[in-house]
Amino acid sequence: MAQPTHSEVQVVDPVLTNMLVGYQQADTRFVANRVFPLIPIDRQSFTYYTFTKKYWFLDEMKGRTPGAAFARSGFGVTSTTGYANTWGLEFPIADETRKNNQVPMALEQAGTQWLSQQSLIRRERAFSADFMITGVWGTDDNNATTDWDDFTNGDPFSDVLTAKRTISNNTGQDPNTMVLGYIVHVALQNHPDIVDRIKHVQVASLGNVESALSSLFDVPQYLVGKATYNSANEGQTMSVSAIVDDDCLLCYTTPTPGVMSASAGYTYTWDGGGGNGEMATYRESNIKSDVLQNSEAWDQKAVATDVGYFFADVV
Repeated sequence: MAQPTHSEVQVVDPVLTNMLVGYQQADTRFVANRVFPLIPIDRQSFTYYTFTKKYWFLDEMKGRTPGAAFARSGFGVTSTTGYANTWGLEFPIADETRKNNQVPMALEQAGTQWLSQQSLIRRERAFSADFMITGVWGTDDNNATTDWDDFTNGDPFSDVLTAKRTISNNTGQDPNTMVLGYIVHVALQNHPDIVDRIKHVQVASLGNVESALSSLFDVPQYLVGKATYNSANEGQTMSVSAIVDDDCLLCYTTPTPGVMSASAGYTYTWDGGGGNGEMATYRESNIKSDVLQNSEAWDQKAVATDVGYFFADVV
């Protein structure tokens, strides 16, 4: 476990107190916390019900004559279980390290920010591994001819319209969220057809291109996953990888979770294990250290997979 050593926090030359080089990624580079709405749960394990979709699309009304009995029909339900896994990580600060610290930031502040970054990376990687893959959503499109970085044959606008129509016809929901890797976003913002269409929506500068694409595709949430992580082991040379890479997910997520809401997924959080994230500090006297502790308990779950349309390896 890597920790700042006595010599790393105490130096010989004068320390600049107004600057510190850091590599913390902005929260906006992560998408997992913004895709699935949060649902607090009372127990670590849980069950939720789903109305069987086919019954809600039938035409069951029947004609009747005066005095005759009414036709009767109904609907079915299914149940699914889940479990909020607990996660945790600690950052100890030895008394000797604190007293020798010349880094121009309190070690508690640095440690808290580092733990928060670890939380974001873990959740983002879990989201990408579980949901930015084939075999999860109602429709998978992994046809190489749809590659969006092919500026001659690729047709991302038509592809997205097809996906929107498919979701709408099959579920009665109009998709409102688009999740894609940074490399896919770059391909879209450079695609001649997209550039031509955007100029009729608004001025397509780099500063507002995400907003322009959101308007073009008519998806209020256009989320670009820019977060990266070090895929090497701690003792190895750093190897940076994109967490959400060359894929795109179009889906519907409800802005108002409720008992009658269909949504691509939810993040279930259990307060008993730290919920969406709980930071605490305690004293470990036997090693003369203060310990920062982050604990969480959550389960990201796809609950209505048919409101999702997935483009695999789209660049």
